[in-house]
Amino acid sequence: MLNYKEVELLLSEIPFQDSYIQDIRESDYHSFTISFFNRTEKAFNVYFEIATPTSHFSMTEKSRKKSAKMQRFTQFLKSRLIGSRIVEVHQFKWDRAFYFRLIKAEKTFYIIFRFYSGPGANIIVYDEDMRIEDVMFRRPKRGEVSGETLVLEERESPPEKEFTVRQHPADIPFNEYIDNYYESIRKDENIEALREEIERARDKELSDIERSIRRAEDKIRATKDYEARKKCADLLSSNLYLVRKGMKEIEVQDYENDGIMVIPLRPDLDARENLENYYKSYQKDKKSHNLALSELEEEKKRLEERAAYYEALLSSSDLKKMRGLSEENKRKEREKKKYHGPSFITDSYTLIVGRNSKENDEILRHDAKGNDLWIHVRDFSGGYVIIKNQKGKEIPFSVILDGAHLALHYSKAKDEKSADLYYTYVKYLRRAKDSKQGLVLPTQEKNLFLRVEEERMKRVLASKVD
Repeated sequence: MLNYKEVELLLSEIPFQDSYIQDIRESDYHSFTISFFNRTEKAFNVYFEIATPTSHFSMTEKSRKKSAKMQRFTQFLKSRLIGSRIVEVHQFKWDRAFYFRLIKAEKTFYIIFRFYSGPGANIIVYDEDMRIEDVMFRRPKRGEVSGETLVLEERESPPEKEFTVRQHPADIPFNEYIDNYYESIRKDENIEALREEIERARDKELSDIERSIRRAEDKIRATKDYEARKKCADLLSSNLYLVRKGMKEIEVQDYENDGIMVIPLRPDLDARENLENYYKSYQKDKKSHNLALSELEEEKKRLEERAAYYEALLSSSDLKKMRGLSEENKRKEREKKKYHGPSFITDSYTLIVGRNSKENDEILRHDAKGNDLWIHVRDFSGGYVIIKNQKGKEIPFSVILDGAHLALHYSKAKDEKSADLYYTYVKYLRRAKDSKQGLVLPTQEKNLFLRVEEERMKRVLASKVD
């Protein structure tokens, strides 16, 4: 925070007297840069920051980021100050406040800057009758609102504490030193804030991966006996003539171990249905087991890679990379909207799945927009897949293929190796009159023949948003 002697030195170095205000550029709610022109000194810029831990002003040559939306007070300053000439600069005695007396179109008005640490910090524009025209921060209890009369008070004695100008290199102006000093503080604060944000993102992402690893391990344990099911099926096949509907189990000769093996049966199924049930169970568990083994290996590798990535990023001071990751994390958070069905993120696109007629209906009513893409499997009942459109972008065919794999997985054709699908924009769907819940009739649809890619299927299913 500046003290009054530093304010005095800064003012002495800036050629405000008889300068014209040419432009005002807002950086954020608390700061802006004013461009001046002086016939002697030519053009120069002064940066003002009020009511922050780093409140200050200084001449600057830095190009600061312009705010996306201009605040009300900045709009007022632009309309009131641009084109005016500073005819007087006055610092209040022993104080961190000063004012400009300005003339514009032969009318005089004032602007006061107060670089205080408490609620007194403000910028106030007022006329010759001390009537406040506008303020940066409205403070009704202090009478600092438009239309009120401003009361100026100057100190009658110096403060008890002795203030000095902070040490700085003698070969550069104090304005340049202050500009660089506070910019470095802001950069350090930004890096620290980004680092904390990235640490939170790291902890969450690594925790999600570890959770995926645990799920894969649980799946491996649950399906590890799939070979035993095949053995049951093979033995049952050799003794099928002994099976009758209603039986709960059967004893058969285990030639491999030279003993007797008891095979449980479903009494509601006949002999062939029990056999098919065992083979299907074997195939399903074998597929799930191998898929879980592959997923476990991939997730462990991903955990190692992402941990190394975050470690390298956090040990550096690459502000650009940190900001890039911060924006990416914010985008992902926006994508993690609560939908009426499970959602997946692939290649930055959000895919929503309806697993039954109720979810299909709710997704179409509440989550889908006209330019979103709808995908469904032909000739099989199952869920809808909605690919959320991104404004100004065409959905890549690779994302459509990802959606097709999801549509197949969440349909009655999930065990098929290939299938016919069709897709169209949501705006081309029509509800059939007096139809079942969620049923729609597509128009302008395109056909898609899908041959299942196991690796793609694993990748897409792994992209599910928790």
